[in-house]
Amino acid sequence: MRNLFAIAVGLVVSGLVVFLLYILGPQFFTFPQGANPMDPESIKQNMHLIPTGAMILVIIAHFFGIIGGMIASTAVSETSLIPAYIVSAIIIIGSIGGSFAMSHPTWSVVTGMITVIAAFFVGRIAAINKLNEE
Repeated sequence: MRNLFAIAVGLVVSGLVVFLLYILGPQFFTFPQGANPMDPESIKQNMHLIPTGAMILVIIAHFFGIIGGMIASTAVSETSLIPAYIVSAIIIIGSIGGSFAMSHPTWSVVTGMITVIAAFFVGRIAAINKLNEE
């Protein structure tokens, strides 16, 4: 039961990290007229006009979301890395799926895939260190 709670906490933390970084996009980058950064359909229709920096921020958000979720789930579990692996798998699949669903440019999809895989390995090291602390 504790591991199920750890997965839930990891997903919430991951989602919060990603969301908080997503909402920074419009603060730093001018979005196209009429594009709503909180509406997936609007983003999809205007993807070709979205600033490159905003797309990079999304990739960074997924990177830190995976790491944050893995650390949080490990902290709650206290005994297992499996919740961290499950959290990372869900976020990685969602990230890659979202890239294709939102018609991201090829460079963004490839960079995003590499980044989320790297985030898994960084998050794994952080999660192992968290387990060894306790």
